[in-house]
Amino acid sequence: MKENPLSANLVHEDQYIKERRASPAKTWASSLSSDLGFLLAFGYRCYSDEDAPGPRCGHTLTAVAATKTQGPRLILFGGATAIEGGASGIRLDGVTNSVHSYDVLTRKWTRIRLSGKPPSPRAAHAAAAVGTMVVFQGGIGPAGHSTDDLYVLDLANDKFKWHRVVVQGQGPRPRYGHVMDLVAQRYLVTISGNDGKRVLSDAWALDTGKKPYVWQKLSPKGDRPSARMYATSSARSDGMFLLCGGRDYSGAPMADAYGLLMYGNGQWEWTLAPGVSPSPRYQHAAVFIGARLHVTGGTLRGGRAIGGEAAVAVLDTAAGVWLDSTGL
Repeated sequence: MKENPLSANLVHEDQYIKERRASPAKTWASSLSSDLGFLLAFGYRCYSDEDAPGPRCGHTLTAVAATKTQGPRLILFGGATAIEGGASGIRLDGVTNSVHSYDVLTRKWTRIRLSGKPPSPRAAHAAAAVGTMVVFQGGIGPAGHSTDDLYVLDLANDKFKWHRVVVQGQGPRPRYGHVMDLVAQRYLVTISGNDGKRVLSDAWALDTGKKPYVWQKLSPKGDRPSARMYATSSARSDGMFLLCGGRDYSGAPMADAYGLLMYGNGQWEWTLAPGVSPSPRYQHAAVFIGARLHVTGGTLRGGRAIGGEAAVAVLDTAAGVWLDSTGL
């Protein structure tokens, strides 16, 4: 019987990971501590100060590992600072491109001013940490137009700077409400979202260790997830990418989870995670701590926020089971 990669023990690494370690390539990546992952999953405490970002939605909060001069940080970018409702529906307002850094050790916010041309104000974009950099892709702006550009926020050497990444060829078309993460400490993978006309299910990868940069449209084998937006993703330390939850074209929240893995021959494969999440949800947060995917918060159908014990669920990928608050 074929072994399910989702339930594989982390001690038994995929052959591809072994090959990469035997022949290391120059990448953008570094590992993240479990303590920082915990903060990202379950929230952070902020002492009041003028640099605090204030209430907002549709932003990204990305964990960046410590450097020689800086401790571990959470980088907040973009989002909408207001929501307006009307007969035609909900509209985001006050969309921004501001950047704020939360120091995990001092528990203080700092608004970062950067050199270089910044990305346009946006919300519902995607972000991923790549070493001491944060990569941003897509999103939707004040005028309601989505974008497909790729920007890097370089936090190295305390000289913070924006860079727009030049990518050759065709890539993911403009979208928002999608997910992106770094897989096997090398491949930026972006999946799903909405292009303004329909909800998407496609998957793309960019090799950060190879120039010129090119997006590759993936055609993974296995059980392909259905189209969705406002899902979450997180990459396990051995290279497994987990896609969790989301909202379908009708607005219904989803409870499934899928693992995406790249093998040594370059083939990608989807695997449906065993079991069903205790609560279908979208616009939630998720992060790996060891072999466990911690999921918190989110929205139910009709826009109701998930509260109480149901707000937290954990997928133990080593055991292949979902845990609610009673099983933790």
